[in-house]
Amino acid sequence: MDRLLAYMKETAAMVEQRLETILPYADLRPENLHEAMRYAVLGGGKRLRPLLALASFDAAGGISAYRDRALDGGCAVELIHCYSLVHDDLPAMDNDSMRRNRLTVHKAFGETLAILVGDALQALGFRVMAEAAGPMAGQTVTELAKAAGSTGMVGGQVLDLEGEGTTPTVEVVERIDRWKTGALFTVACRIGAILAGADEKALTGLTGYGDAIGVLYQISDDILDRTANADKLGKTPGKDAVVGKLTYPAALGLDGAREALNAKSIQAKDAIKDFGREALYLRLLVDFLIDRVK
Repeated sequence: MDRLLAYMKETAAMVEQRLETILPYADLRPENLHEAMRYAVLGGGKRLRPLLALASFDAAGGISAYRDRALDGGCAVELIHCYSLVHDDLPAMDNDSMRRNRLTVHKAFGETLAILVGDALQALGFRVMAEAAGPMAGQTVTELAKAAGSTGMVGGQVLDLEGEGTTPTVEVVERIDRWKTGALFTVACRIGAILAGADEKALTGLTGYGDAIGVLYQISDDILDRTANADKLGKTPGKDAVVGKLTYPAALGLDGAREALNAKSIQAKDAIKDFGREALYLRLLVDFLIDRVK
């Protein structure tokens, strides 16, 4: 696990440096918008989506000379993710005041500017993806649009909000998790694989891995919401139960959620069983996500 933690630290630093360059500088007009965009993106987060893009690129045998394309592709997914967090935290959505152990964007800069920050980050994410992918830009931008749209992340958010206070079932929870959270995990893996020139078998394996790891991550997050304190979670704990969110712990209890977590870990590793040592970090990441709830 030390090896993975070192890889995560190295990757996060690389991603942070690249995002620092990609984002407009705070002294560029309109200064308040650009300051808030940088606040929303920089200085926090595990950067798992860029890590997945890079690790999938490597697992698919990508050429090192083109690895920067995978880095920028991962950063594009991260920008879309950050926009979604800004909007998720708004009073009309989850109404959160803390994110990554500091004030959410709407608390720090106001609700109106927070909406515009999310809009700007979304546009920037697609621009970065289009510019990063070279001859594969059309394919990767389409992949990202599908993952972020009405049958992906945004659709999952709608299902999440509509489900509040209703009786949870595993089928509905799975669909919410697969769309709201899992879609960006899956597309990060697919973009990394596509930019590596993966064949159909490798792309299928990494897609299956992304599908499983995305839901696995959300299950672990939901368990932590029930069991962790604010310092460990980085945001207000216990809110899911208060508002009646449809989660695995709500549907199955904590023990059942942990069983589902283990089942997803097996599914994730099975999807990449035909890969060799080049997929080491993808396998270790599964164990890391299991360990975070112990």
